[in-house]
This record gives sequence, C-alpha cells and structure tokens, in this order.
Amino acid sequence: MKHDFDVIVAGGGPAGSSTANYLRQKQRSVLVLEREKFPRFHIGESMLPFSNDVWKELGVFEKIDAEYIHKPGAMFVHEESGAEFTYYFDTAIREGRPYAYQVKRAGFDKMLLDHARGLGAEVREETRVDDVAFAADGVTVSCTGGGRSYTVSAPMFVDATGRDALICNRRQLKVPDGLVTTNVAVHCMFQNVDRSGGADEGNIIIGLFNGGWWWLIPFKDGDTSVGMVLEKSFSKLNRGSSPDEMMKAGLEACPHLQKRLVAAKRILPVGAQGNWSYRSKTFYDDRLLMVGDSAAFVDPLFSTGVLLAINGAKFAVEHIDRALTDGDFSAERFKSYQDQCVAGMEIFKSLVHEFYSENLRKVLLASARNPTVCAAITSMLAGDVYKPSMWHSVVKKGFSHLPEASAGADGLRSSREIMQLPKPQRQLS
Repeated sequence: MKHDFDVIVAGGGPAGSSTANYLRQKQRSVLVLEREKFPRFHIGESMLPFSNDVWKELGVFEKIDAEYIHKPGAMFVHEESGAEFTYYFDTAIREGRPYAYQVKRAGFDKMLLDHARGLGAEVREETRVDDVAFAADGVTVSCTGGGRSYTVSAPMFVDATGRDALICNRRQLKVPDGLVTTNVAVHCMFQNVDRSGGADEGNIIIGLFNGGWWWLIPFKDGDTSVGMVLEKSFSKLNRGSSPDEMMKAGLEACPHLQKRLVAAKRILPVGAQGNWSYRSKTFYDDRLLMVGDSAAFVDPLFSTGVLLAINGAKFAVEHIDRALTDGDFSAERFKSYQDQCVAGMEIFKSLVHEFYSENLRKVLLASARNPTVCAAITSMLAGDVYKPSMWHSVVKKGFSHLPEASAGADGLRSSREIMQLPKPQRQLS
C-alpha cells in the first residue's frame, strides 16, 4: 500500500494536537482530522503543574505563561462545616513547579492545534472520520470534509477522539468504572463572581457537599467557570430536571457557593453531560494507539484530563517513531504503551475511589496533623503521578489507616502553614 502520511490522527484536542506536535519534532508526516471547527467550547479548564514539563517540550510554555492566569494552588471547602484548606503546589515533594494555569479551552485548544500546524502537521477541520480499515500493509481512513468524501492511508492510526472514543466504542471495549458514583455534571460561565484575591486569585476552589462537589475556576479576563458534579443519590432525587433546575437544586445545598455568586451574572446557558468513568480493555492493536479520553476517562475531580492526554501523546509517539523506524506495527510491541498510561491513571483512579468512599474527603480537609500526608496530597494535586517517588506508597495504602490525619486540622488552613512544621524528607526522582 502506498501511504499518504506516516500517521493519521483522529481528533484535534490536546491529545491529538500534542501527538501531532511530537511527531513533527521527529520529522514524521502527520494528518490530523478534526470533526469540529476550532475554536469550540470545552470544559476541563484547570491545568496541573506537572503538565508544564510537556508544554516546554512542545514549545508552547512561554506563550501559555504569558496568556493565562497562574494557578498556585487548590482550595477545598466543606459546605456543611465551613472548613477550608488550601494546597499550594510549591509545597509538593518534588519542587520546581509552583503553579499551573486556568484556561478557556476554546482558545487554548486552538493554540495547541495551530502550533502543530505551524510545525508542519496537516490539519483538516470540519472533517468526519467515517470508517477506519486496518490491513496487513497499512490503515485506510474514510472521511468526509470540504464537501467531499475520500480516503487517506498511513502505516499508523491514532484515535484521539476524546470521550467519543471512536475505536473503543466500535469494538465494544469500554469498561465502566462501577465504583464511581457520579452521574451528571452541570456547568456554566459567570461574570462578577466573588473570587479569591491577590496571589490566590488563580486558585481553583472545590466545594464538597452532601450530594457531590462543585468547582470554581477563575480566568484572566474576569470570567469564572462554575460547575457541579452530582452523585447518583442526588441526581435521582432530581430526575427529569433540566440542567438549569439541576444546578439550582445543587446550589440550594451549597451556601458557600451561593455567597460567591450573589452578584454574579450568567453569560452562558447551563450545560450538562454524563460523567461516567471508563477504561478501554486495550489501548492498542496492530497499527493502532488510543490517546487520552479515547482510551480512558477518569472522574474530573482532580483536573486530570489534559495531563493524562498530553503525557499519553508523548508516550505514544515514542512507540510510533520506533515502529516506523523498524517497520513493525504489531500489537504486541505496543503493550508497554498501555502500561505507561495506566501507571498514572491508577494513582488518580485510586484517589477518586477514596474520595467517594469518604476517606479522602475527610483527609483533604484535615491533613494538618500529618505533614507527610499533606505533601503527598499536594504532589498528587500537582500531577506528579508518572515517576516513582516517596508519596506514591502513601496513596497506594489508602487513607483509611490514617486516623491521625483525619482527627482535625488544628486550625491550620494551608499546606504552607503545615510545612513550617517538620517536613518529610524531600526526594527527587
């Protein structure tokens, strides 16, 4: 088969554009097929500090740093008790990544896609992938765009179609995470929200309440993303409600959030989406890799989506480049790709399970009696999940065995205050 490109990527979000970017750095020809026209609205606006390593490798860090508000930490608020606690990223076990960013995904994703295009990737927007045929000598993709239907071919195909999960759904590989009890997310954009001030203005604020959790994400232009993830028990009580009505019901359970929205003006309709966590049975096959949400979706509690997507892109390209060099595109050679991706996902998945089982929910607001636990949580919130380090062992054991950590916060309200106590030994890895 005569190939048109080295790699065809379906999807132009962070997973797809980062894959294309890394491929162009290795001088591989790549075609990106994107169904929509960018910019387009997307939730998932809060980044993690350990993404900064990838932004630097992709060559976009300086632009991001200049354009978007800095996110130095994450504040957690307990609605019922009023307790608050802030984790600052500069107190993580591994130093050097003191902040992340809050981004409006429409412009952010377009910037990433345009950067890949600027490096030489061919990008075709408003193009639908109709079919993907895998053969012994290559992959043929049938698509429709620009008013016509046509086919293109390559030795490798990357599925970066997000939660549409093109290949995963067609092959019925999706396995839901039955332990995560969330059901629906509702979200909106506001102006004039009462946000944190000063150096803390860019912090994400996460509220915990009996029925779910909410987020408040501030942007540089003054707009604020506000949303709620509602557990099944809560959404069942409001079955049949519109997204507007669901958010109103959620707000009634959240007096802290209500106060922040007293003078706020809504500037977008309330949106809603199902929040099912899942994982594909396999992330690979002959001539195929799945990257980002097309392979797995972890509950958005810790803002992990983009981190997992762009690191998955990095891992994928390492494998693709070697396969193109030696001409071996068999499934077996890609097994370690899935292992790399799952290593990070498993940390977050275990933490999400701990949160919904109430163990981590308690510890998040009461870790001041245990600096080691506090540093571990801060490192997790920063996205330090891929390299072995001291804190991973704390997470793998779970939090139910830490009565000291859940006994009370002793009046301390941030990880910076805690780190004035004896610190755990820092370990660089």
